[in-house]
Amino acid sequence: MSDFNFKPINCRNCGFLIWNGLSSAGIPIKLDTARLNLVDEIQTLINGGRTYQIHRTYTSFEATRRTAARMGATDPIVLAQHTCKSEGFLFGEQAPEYFSRPKLSTTSEKVPF
Repeated sequence: MSDFNFKPINCRNCGFLIWNGLSSAGIPIKLDTARLNLVDEIQTLINGGRTYQIHRTYTSFEATRRTAARMGATDPIVLAQHTCKSEGFLFGEQAPEYFSRPKLSTTSEKVPF
């Protein structure tokens, strides 16, 4: 399932930081990084956009398209499919962390050999 992990990239067209990966259906998608509340999600859907609920994986997350059957989830993390914005470039922005994960040590001092 590692192919379904999302990676932060900058959009080639607008420069905004977005998530790039495969949906749980295996379809390549790009997602905005901003978490949507219910009002934002409804507005996105009315404007013809798609929304995805994300689910934690070991190293990243996977995204499942939101449908009426999935709207009853308790405190979901919902992201919109990326649509290019014309506000300008935001290169260098940091990707948000949606799930609290323990920080892994990057030194070999704690590795038992």
